[in-house]
Amino acid sequence: MSRLSTLPWSIAAIALLFPAWWLAHRHTTFIADPLVVAEALPAFLGDPETWRHIGITVWRVAVGLFLGVAIGAVVAFAMRLSDLSRSVFSLYVTIALRTPSAIAAILALAIFQRSEIGYMAVVAFITFPFMTIGLLDGLRSADRQLDEVAQIYRLGTWALIRHILLPFLAPFVFSAFRNAYALAWKVIVVAEIFGAAKEGFGARFNYAWDYLLMIDVHLWLLVFIVLVLFVEYGVIRVLERHVFRWRKTIDA
Repeated sequence: MSRLSTLPWSIAAIALLFPAWWLAHRHTTFIADPLVVAEALPAFLGDPETWRHIGITVWRVAVGLFLGVAIGAVVAFAMRLSDLSRSVFSLYVTIALRTPSAIAAILALAIFQRSEIGYMAVVAFITFPFMTIGLLDGLRSADRQLDEVAQIYRLGTWALIRHILLPFLAPFVFSAFRNAYALAWKVIVVAEIFGAAKEGFGARFNYAWDYLLMIDVHLWLLVFIVLVLFVEYGVIRVLERHVFRWRKTIDA
């Protein structure tokens, strides 16, 4: 099914959220009126402080996710190449997978004394095992005949990575990165709330919730959802289609 044929359904699914929101507002005391929220949205987006707090959280997510991806890739290759590395790192991967986000946030912020490094560290700690497992699955399923082809044509290390290894691992990389990206946003909010952050999305959301500023609570939730979806559909999926554009050529 093409993207154009699914677009109306996607728009309809989004449109259905508004009557559902209005019905929830009519039958509860803690859901704000969507019309009132819509009226407050322009002033909210026009406030420089809003974008400053968003920028702080985005920076924490970006750096932490970068570290998580880099560490996960290194660990995956090490586990694939060495039995000793696999025995050692598998323990850390299991611990990271089983550790609740709230516990990881508390420990990281306590160790780094609520510094910026603590927020980035907890994102890296929670996301790296997903990259490790995803890449490790790809490395384990790699066709050994590809290595033989590289040896026959005497490909160098960079040529081997660029033309054989990366194209094969690309689906595994995108799948693992998408999971890590979604989890990074979840854990950063938890870290900012549990760490009593004074700046960032979690800090402003927690402040609004504590003081029952329900309009602000809804505004921050909307910004959070839109930001996450924008990166997912406007950046990650666009990049994914660009990387796999060769598939359309083969299908044609």
